[in-house]
Amino acid sequence: MGLLIVTLKEILDHNKKRFYSFLYLHKIHLQNLSALVIVNFILMGLSFVTNVKIANVMGREGFGQLAYGIVIGTYGATVVWFGLDRTLVRDIIHHPDKVGVLLSGSLVLRGSVMVFFLLGLLAWKVLSLSANNLSWGVVAIAIATTFKSLDFQAVYDSWQKMQRHAVYKLIEQLLYFTLVWIVAIFLPTKLTNNWVGIALLTSVILYLVIQGRWVFGRVDFRHCRNTLLKVAISLGQSNVWIWLGAFAALSFGYFNQLVLKHFSGTAELGGYAAAWQFVVVASVLLSQVARIGNPSMARVTREDTDKPTRIRFLIKYSGVMFAAAALICLPVLFFPGFILRTVFRPEYVSVAESLRIMGVYVMVFSLGLVAAQYIVSAHMEKVYFISVVVGACLSVALCFTLIPKWSGFGAAVSLLVSHGICMGLYWVAMINDIRARSKG
Repeated sequence: MGLLIVTLKEILDHNKKRFYSFLYLHKIHLQNLSALVIVNFILMGLSFVTNVKIANVMGREGFGQLAYGIVIGTYGATVVWFGLDRTLVRDIIHHPDKVGVLLSGSLVLRGSVMVFFLLGLLAWKVLSLSANNLSWGVVAIAIATTFKSLDFQAVYDSWQKMQRHAVYKLIEQLLYFTLVWIVAIFLPTKLTNNWVGIALLTSVILYLVIQGRWVFGRVDFRHCRNTLLKVAISLGQSNVWIWLGAFAALSFGYFNQLVLKHFSGTAELGGYAAAWQFVVVASVLLSQVARIGNPSMARVTREDTDKPTRIRFLIKYSGVMFAAAALICLPVLFFPGFILRTVFRPEYVSVAESLRIMGVYVMVFSLGLVAAQYIVSAHMEKVYFISVVVGACLSVALCFTLIPKWSGFGAAVSLLVSHGICMGLYWVAMINDIRARSKG
């Protein structure tokens, strides 16, 4: 008996040492994850409640116009990012001595594209024959959404300063929520897309200023002036496939909303957008976990990383992502109608089946994020592009086939099928790459 107690004590002591060793080795990752989880859980809750309030005050028609502005802005942000949102972290980690050159070149590239996008958007507004089609409030919402593509998140993530970036994000969102709720409480009839656009623009501009001020004080920009244009062109050329792929990827979550508005009207888009809020909440959670994993993915895809290490990392990473998605998706899968009746006005309950499909989509999406990061980190840009184009073409075909018949439900089905096949291709490419490297 005494020997058994001694043996158990030795096992416990050994496991305790391993646990403390794990905490020490992953201290920075755990701190970043804790900060991101806390901040983003707060933001997810506030964002969801705020969007529900806006949807219930404006009704399906007004909320549909808000969703339309966000869709336009998302297209704009994708154009302006030029694929750098997926590759800049990788480039900074692979070339830590060139942070100033890479950052300044990316800002020149993004800023130049931003100017052309804004001119095009304003020209569209001025020449628009229907004032209701593109109001100034919708334009402001689109511009604010596009401005987010000028942020400095890649630098913060590469330097493991995600906690600081999360605080800046918290400040931005709290300002936006405050501006919306002041009007929602005291002047609810004034809560229109015009005011939402002003609130978004104000908060995003503050967000960019405080981010840039910290980064500019710590990045060495010497010797960058003479190479700015050259670096910007080089980044553009190296990111063409990723950029085109990212643009095509909008066919999954946003093109279907444009088609839905065209065939079924703004009110139907408003109902779909209400259900889409649950996908947004899940995506925010998954994106924060992915932010933690992205730098590690960039390291594990280096040439000197062996096959067992890659496989262990991918299994753990996939499990974490799937578990994070399940937290939100399981209630949505089993009780979509109850959730919609509890949260929104009765007019939104009709999208319950669309919401259930979206729950399945998020589960698939969580695993697709892992494979997408691997492909980008492993410099498989053309594979990424081809996979997205295949899914995008399928999405376009399904949208024009299903949405005229089934409206919002058709939009949800087209999203799940097309993006699901695209992400399946990611996994096939990732598995084949690991096998090929082990043979080599």
